[in-house]
Amino acid sequence: MHDRTSRRRFVKAGSITASALSLGAVGTAAAQESESDGGGRFREAIATRGAYVSGTLFRVSSPPLEDAPIADPPTVLDDYSVRVIQHFNTNEEEYLFVPEGTAIEEGEQYVFDDRLSSPIDDELADEGLVRVEYRPLTDEELPLELETEEDFEIFDDGGGEAAVRPDNFFPSAPFEIVSGPQGWVPDDIAQSGLFTDYNTVHAEYFGTKRRFLFFPQEGAATEEGNLYVMRNEAEIFDPVGNLVAAEFDPVDEDTITIDDDSLR
Repeated sequence: MHDRTSRRRFVKAGSITASALSLGAVGTAAAQESESDGGGRFREAIATRGAYVSGTLFRVSSPPLEDAPIADPPTVLDDYSVRVIQHFNTNEEEYLFVPEGTAIEEGEQYVFDDRLSSPIDDELADEGLVRVEYRPLTDEELPLELETEEDFEIFDDGGGEAAVRPDNFFPSAPFEIVSGPQGWVPDDIAQSGLFTDYNTVHAEYFGTKRRFLFFPQEGAATEEGNLYVMRNEAEIFDPVGNLVAAEFDPVDEDTITIDDDSLR
């Protein structure tokens, strides 16, 4: 329990409240129980490689797009339509290709299977695409309420400055430090000469299985197992290091209404 002054912070990200229920359990048993009505069973699709994160939740955020976001779509996509999806917490946007006629609705929530579907197609791999499986979240299977905003409090003291790869920069999305300082930084960071007093820790965005390398300044306060959030303001160092420089703050975990165990 922290004994520090905290202040209100609003996060524009999808959140989950209400009862806790393991996705690991419903991803198998509940899906099998619903095979007969087809409502919650896993469906096959094709996704951009960045879209698939094992077991993660996502929201469909667009109607069918008129044009596939690929310059020269492979023939395997001829009978597919494409939607924009947003990952839980980070709101990262990617693309999901579903067979024409698939009942998949804008605003509805789904979850990816814990494994990639097969087979792996060379034609898809060349375009950065993979075959995946996903299923809808129904009230009967998963009594959770997905909301568009989650508010929580952050502490005024703690945190500090850090660097992160641009692809892993999702401001206002809570993340957990899952390791202590590793005592090294990648070669491109070390050779840049700009980040000589930085270290490396492993981090994971809260409620997801998305892990990434986080580079706090050596004077910044980080503690394994605690939650943090990066601020919206940032500076991109490009091409040197290919990094985003950002400030981050510790989150008051007592004000988080999401049960992380319910998302696993």
